Amino acid sequence: MAMSLDEALLTLNDRLGQEVTAWVEVKHESPLLIATGSLENWSHETSSSGLLEPVGEPFDLRGHYSIADARFDLSEAPVELVSERKDGLTFRLEGGARLVVTWAQKIEGDLV
Repeated sequence: MAMSLDEALLTLNDRLGQEVTAWVEVKHESPLLIATGSLENWSHETSSSGLLEPVGEPFDLRGHYSIADARFDLSEAPVELVSERKDGLTFRLEGGARLVVTWAQKIEGDLV
């Protein structure tokens, strides 16, 4: 199912702090880069006290995300289409590359 980029960013924001896996495909189903870890937003940086401190506006859809040491920026990416998967999102980029972000399905009764 296709969705707008803003809808996709809101969906990713709903997954902040949860473990996700993301990969980049240059040719479909041939991952070039894979990252797994907690999804974070670049608008928060860790201070020396270990606490997250907001940078900039308290909430925006900038599209800056990190997973472990990997970062990706969807704010100005040449996204042609965003498709919803049963376990995540697929961002099709100009030139045929894709960014796929997946997460574990919620089990009934899980708290968000």
